[in-house]
Amino acid sequence: MGSSPSAPASLERTGASRLTLSIHIGAHKTATSHLQHGFSKARGILRKKSVAYFGPELLRGKLRLPSLAGKAANPPADLLAAFERNRMCRLVLSEENILGTTRADLVARGARFYPEAAPRLSRLLQALGCEDATLYLSIRAPLSFLTSAHGQQQNAGRFDPIESYLSQVQPDRLRWSELVQRLAYVPGVTRVVVWRYEDYPDIVPLVLDTMLGRGRRFDLPARKRLVGTSVRALEHARAALAYDPARNVTEVIREARGLYPKSDEFPGPAPFEAARLQDDMARYEADCKELDAMPKVTLLRLSEADATPDT
Repeated sequence: MGSSPSAPASLERTGASRLTLSIHIGAHKTATSHLQHGFSKARGILRKKSVAYFGPELLRGKLRLPSLAGKAANPPADLLAAFERNRMCRLVLSEENILGTTRADLVARGARFYPEAAPRLSRLLQALGCEDATLYLSIRAPLSFLTSAHGQQQNAGRFDPIESYLSQVQPDRLRWSELVQRLAYVPGVTRVVVWRYEDYPDIVPLVLDTMLGRGRRFDLPARKRLVGTSVRALEHARAALAYDPARNVTEVIREARGLYPKSDEFPGPAPFEAARLQDDMARYEADCKELDAMPKVTLLRLSEADATPDT
């Protein structure tokens, strides 16, 4: 069994030279943005509870993370200075691009999710001088995840069909347990906490208790479900940009979504047949059992969330 979620690893500095972090690494398309939005809105409340939160709005801006591709990164001086100013707090980072992006070559290759995730994480921990990191990762049934990741690329104006997007991927062999094993072996990682996107938002109270410690929960804003883009809207956007490549991609996509909103009349992409999705879900369930048995890994379950008292 994975370690108990009732005893979260300490996220605080335990000595002058020991940096301890909680790092929420995504994954993409698993309600990560909603959780980040909640953390950002609650930043002041969390600070009063001795939690310092650093999300994408900081880590891609004035407290930018180092580049995680290629050579070992230099220490990010501004971010480390912010850690020092908050040295008495629990330090929580959230940035899904630590794993990679939804770009085809970074989201999956062969039988691996996020093939560059481990070296990218290793470069980050080395640059930060962190030897005690607890990772937090949300997972999703693989075919559903890939469909949504491909949709995000299309919404950015990259209209390659999903067959091209997955040309280097073996979707039926993808296992989150394989990714988690690679991450768990990165030097400095002491624990990996995992939950299922399919359990969101019911699992959030347990996620917050595990990440922050009891008594530090906060209310998340109402979740605005992001409605995908219809096939007809994508066709319209592709044609509009082919006619006038100088147009702003975001504006074109917004216009197309307004003209052909995803609905029964204008359905979204459905690249996988129902039988294949069913088989994928069965493999996913078996993979979750593998995760639950791995050392250094905690798989959060809804039954535990239901049993967690309000704080």
